[in-house]
Amino acid sequence: MVTIQNYVRAKSLEEAYELNQKKGNCILGGMLWTKMQNRMIQTAIDLCDLGLNEIEETEEEFSIGAMVSLRQLETDTGLNAYTQGA
Repeated sequence: MVTIQNYVRAKSLEEAYELNQKKGNCILGGMLWTKMQNRMIQTAIDLCDLGLNEIEETEEEFSIGAMVSLRQLETDTGLNAYTQGA
């Protein structure tokens, strides 16, 4: 069982990085392996407000955020056009 003492929604990547430097802190994400442990998390860091769930397209590249879902990849019009629906 996991016990979380504090919950923080990071306002920037820099803030998330600084918070994550403390040993008892943990970035939330997936949580599969964390849930299987008996541990105390001092501060849980939520990255949902950082825009990491976006797909950005330029003339040269696609930038895919770390929190983009498989469904977003599947339905993105730019990626579908580029990959011809693959």
